[in-house]
Amino acid sequence: MLLRANQHKQMAWKNGGGVTSEIARAPNNEQEDFDWRLSIAQVKSPGGAFSVFPGIDRTLCVVSPNDLYLTLEGSSDNIIHLNQNSLPYSFAGESLITYQIQSETLTDFNVMTRRTKFRHDVEHIKMELKQEKKINTLACNEAIIFIIVGQGQVVANDGIQMVIGDALQIDQQHSSDIKISAQAENTQLYIVRLNPILS
Repeated sequence: MLLRANQHKQMAWKNGGGVTSEIARAPNNEQEDFDWRLSIAQVKSPGGAFSVFPGIDRTLCVVSPNDLYLTLEGSSDNIIHLNQNSLPYSFAGESLITYQIQSETLTDFNVMTRRTKFRHDVEHIKMELKQEKKINTLACNEAIIFIIVGQGQVVANDGIQMVIGDALQIDQQHSSDIKISAQAENTQLYIVRLNPILS
């Protein structure tokens, strides 16, 4: 299922510090009791505090070419510096984290899963113009897989054109790998795998 960027639900932050574009979530409701959620946020300077999400595991990626500084648990000795080239950064939703950006705005990509229901994995892939990559979906078993375009543009299976912010959701019934071809320099993708916790 193709999820276009211009169809994502837009939500302004209560503190005025940014706007979230929700890519997908389950269950698809207006409540905070989601099992998983994928989103892209436009964050405004200078910074502030992350919302606390008890029972949630999070992974954060910086999409735009800007710097993000995270201060953990209020300690100036525990500062994490993230940028577009950083590995995805995972942390517990209960953590007390403040953020600071030095540019006017910053774009990030965020994955959240309820710890008792799902676990997730985020892979950051960089591609050059005309470079091709095969995304393995045949071994996904019970997993739900998303391919999100962070920068640039790509063509996926059957000529599907994808631009910044577009996402391709792949469920368990998919019967073949996904072939991706980059149509721009410095194309960046995020591959998310959501695996249910089986009781």
